[in-house]
Amino acid sequence: MQRLGETFTVSDVMVPLAEIASVNPSDRYAVDRIVREKKYSVVPASVDSLHFPYVFWTEHHANSDRAITDRRDTNLSDHIPDSTPLAEAFYLFDSREWYFAIRANRVSGLITYWAFNSREFRVQLYAGLSRVEELSRDLLAGDKCGVDSEHGLRLSPAVIQKARERFEFVRQEMGGNRFVDELQFHHVHEALRKHQPWFEFLQARLAPTISKADYEREFNFTEFRDAVMHGRTLFPTYRAFKSGTGTVRRIGELIDHLHAYIAIRKAA
Repeated sequence: MQRLGETFTVSDVMVPLAEIASVNPSDRYAVDRIVREKKYSVVPASVDSLHFPYVFWTEHHANSDRAITDRRDTNLSDHIPDSTPLAEAFYLFDSREWYFAIRANRVSGLITYWAFNSREFRVQLYAGLSRVEELSRDLLAGDKCGVDSEHGLRLSPAVIQKARERFEFVRQEMGGNRFVDELQFHHVHEALRKHQPWFEFLQARLAPTISKADYEREFNFTEFRDAVMHGRTLFPTYRAFKSGTGTVRRIGELIDHLHAYIAIRKAA
């Protein structure tokens, strides 16, 4: 994800300076209205719309509306450069919901965790998940599983039959030449989880005690992948966002493990 995240920076997804909704520091009514109507996670206070010495911080508790907690001075920790790669910025949101973006020591915009539901970050996640899928198929085929038939794939007869039908069609009409490429994303995951050489490699690399249930919990990204592909809201609340950062980390970890396994196999 770090490599993928170099493509886009904070400046690609932030609210630019001219569009930041700010209030006069003494206008508490305006703050209440903005939070009530727009559900903003922070409301900057300014007298010139260029400098923001104060912010009204808000919180959104479970089963209640977002509410203002207090007004406080801004400080250095409230700002990040707008050139920060999104892959780095992502983890800065583990502990807070928003930052001012700065350029040449001046505020250039505002970014919140909601920005990561935008198309730029979705493209990164889709690329990461697609890489997981590609490497998983390559690993299985490299170990002679699902190359020109279902041989070596421990999947149900119903799954195999549907893949066989797709394989015959694409081989004749589109030049497909690997059976494993006709499996659905979640079937690739299932086949890989049941592939014993890969599982033994992970046990040696991570921990001998890792179980199939552990693998399923750590590396099954099917629901997340479907949400990314179908344009669903990835992080509807900040709590969901914070829990999602662990999922993104594991996508990157799995890519590294897959690369390592394939490299060892090629060198053997």
